[in-house]
Amino acid sequence: MVLLAAEWGHGRRTGSLSNLRLGARTADGSFAMLGKTFKGMTDAVLAWQTERLRELAVDDSGGVVTVRPELVVEVAFDGVQRSTRYPAGVTLRCARLVRRRSDKTPGQADTLDAVRALRTNE
Repeated sequence: MVLLAAEWGHGRRTGSLSNLRLGARTADGSFAMLGKTFKGMTDAVLAWQTERLRELAVDDSGGVVTVRPELVVEVAFDGVQRSTRYPAGVTLRCARLVRRRSDKTPGQADTLDAVRALRTNE
């Protein structure tokens, strides 16, 4: 997935960009948001991603920092399900950050069609 934005944390995560908004590549080369995650992040990861996402920021308003879609991450999830919340019509169920993929470019991130193909019958 590609990081599209992050939300400022609360409680113990105050001052950190914590809740990551995740996207997949679409046919036209843009990215479709498929969900969020705040799971799987150590304090070191939170510190690094806060600094890096602030460098990539294109907008910082309303508690959300929108970033240039340049960072690729590996995400584990329990499934892909239909969603009325996201325009792509699907979302990642119980997504959690596994690691940053500095070896991948945004153009190598999973496509929306590949993610949709993982959807289980509901």
